[in-house]
Amino acid sequence: MNRPETTINRLRQRGALSVITPLLLLIVITLTVMALDGARLYSLRSDMQAQVNVAAQAAAGAAQACGGQAPSTALVQQRALAAAVAQGFEGSDQDLNVQLGVIADADSSGVVAFESVDHIARSNAVLVSYTRTEPISMLLPQSVFGGISLSVNAAVRKEVVATVSAAGGTVGVGGDATLLGSLLGVVLNQPGFSLDPTDLNSLENATVQLGDLLTATGVNDLVDLLDLDASELAAAIRDVGTATAPVADLLDGIVTAQGIDTIKVGDIISVVENASVPASSEFPVYDLVISLVLNLAEQQQAGAGGLLSLPLDINNLSVPLIANINTVDLGLNVGEPPTVAVGPARQDEDGEWVTRFYAPDVTLQLSAQVELLPINLGPLLSLSLADLTVPLAVNAGGGEGQLISADCARGTSNSVEFGVNLEREVARIVTGRLTAAGELQPERLEANVGRLSLLSGLLPPIEGILYLNAEVDGEVPGIEETVFLDPRYDLYCDPIEGCDQSQYNDLGDGLSGLDLEITVHEASLLRSSFGLINLTPLLNPILDPVLELLSDVISSLAEGLINPLLRTLGVGLGGISVNVSAANQDGIQLIENIAVEEPEQ
Repeated sequence: MNRPETTINRLRQRGALSVITPLLLLIVITLTVMALDGARLYSLRSDMQAQVNVAAQAAAGAAQACGGQAPSTALVQQRALAAAVAQGFEGSDQDLNVQLGVIADADSSGVVAFESVDHIARSNAVLVSYTRTEPISMLLPQSVFGGISLSVNAAVRKEVVATVSAAGGTVGVGGDATLLGSLLGVVLNQPGFSLDPTDLNSLENATVQLGDLLTATGVNDLVDLLDLDASELAAAIRDVGTATAPVADLLDGIVTAQGIDTIKVGDIISVVENASVPASSEFPVYDLVISLVLNLAEQQQAGAGGLLSLPLDINNLSVPLIANINTVDLGLNVGEPPTVAVGPARQDEDGEWVTRFYAPDVTLQLSAQVELLPINLGPLLSLSLADLTVPLAVNAGGGEGQLISADCARGTSNSVEFGVNLEREVARIVTGRLTAAGELQPERLEANVGRLSLLSGLLPPIEGILYLNAEVDGEVPGIEETVFLDPRYDLYCDPIEGCDQSQYNDLGDGLSGLDLEITVHEASLLRSSFGLINLTPLLNPILDPVLELLSDVISSLAEGLINPLLRTLGVGLGGISVNVSAANQDGIQLIENIAVEEPEQ
């Protein structure tokens, strides 16, 4: 029986559907499984990424740039693992690869990469990598579809950038009776220049915001500011309204001072690796002014034979043991002006701390005529315990410091503890003068002990019962110590009062550890117009009290005159100070799946 054509076609369609339907169902199921597996793998990779993210963030706080006094690789790994486990990590310790390094734009291409380091002291970042192999499908046979390797990494940079200086304070500053007043008069070519100590003392904690300096100079960031002339920095400090009227006059004088055009802002402010500094960062005004002045002095002393001659009137100065002082001359040589440094607490590839700051390295020359305990009864009798001509040369030693640690803010703490290493060179005081290169040149002093004039005009005066010709050489030992600034630096800046400052003040007491050696070249009795009797060998047994007197006189000059003068420039015999005027922790950076570069061998 012949079936209709339509019936035959219908039967054929049914047969085709019976074959195609299972295949379609199989394809749908396979695609569904693959979609589910894809979602599973994506979710798994997202979980892995979250785990390395939190691990890197936790560990970065223990790297050198933020790890505080004693950062360690073990602590970095512990923090990374603990944070990852808290985020759901279930692998073994070995599955989580933790590396210390730096995040930097090594080739200045604008693309940052992670570079591992061989020592934790160089680190400002942590890279955490995690790799695991998973079957492509949880339902389909692994023997057919195989597995897939999932790899993720995250690097976190965390460091605080601090503004550190060591130009000291404003102790005893002002007027012609101080070194600074005399120095300013010479440097600015304004004899008699004076500053009210009250005005300068008001600057001791005064700061100027970077944003104000940038606006006043018309540049965009701190790196651009460094290439400008120092005169523009002085003008900007004046224009932002920080300075009092006398200080504004000082800044006006600096702007037009001889030699200012050879000094760049980069000579005053040192910025490490073009560190990013927010506009709210602050710089100490006093330290900037002192650095400007000493940079000018360094430039000008070259044309003055290596030594600036400073007028100084100390006739009315009161110094223990000494009745009268007549200054013959005072000279200054600047070896190294101070700097204001901006940077983090870590080392470079050569093992040197990247943020280094310098205290003023200056040498003074003072020639003084000193009279001890004079008694004058007219023509009948006049006497004095001793008359001395004392040429003194004093090298304050200079010094430097390095920012070596920062215990960064974390959790509920919004403060940073800074550690600095301070190195002060040996300070030296001798009877002598300075060479054009600023080196000490020993020279003898003369002392007439027991000057006596009896019946003046009738009897010849005795210039000295005892005459001494001697040299004095003394040293204040250098220091090298690590100091942790207390209290911790608060990162919060008040909108009105500005940022905090954290200071460590140690200008030295001037005489701590001073070891004076006196070498007698000649000792004579009864020096008068008739001549003298040289009895040096016979006088040795009785010289001790006289030498002790000489030592006391030199010490009194150092304590009552030299050390206070040095302190006006922020230095002192045997000490060094440090000031942190700004710090920011804004540079925290998380980069997922960052490019990793191997360090150069």
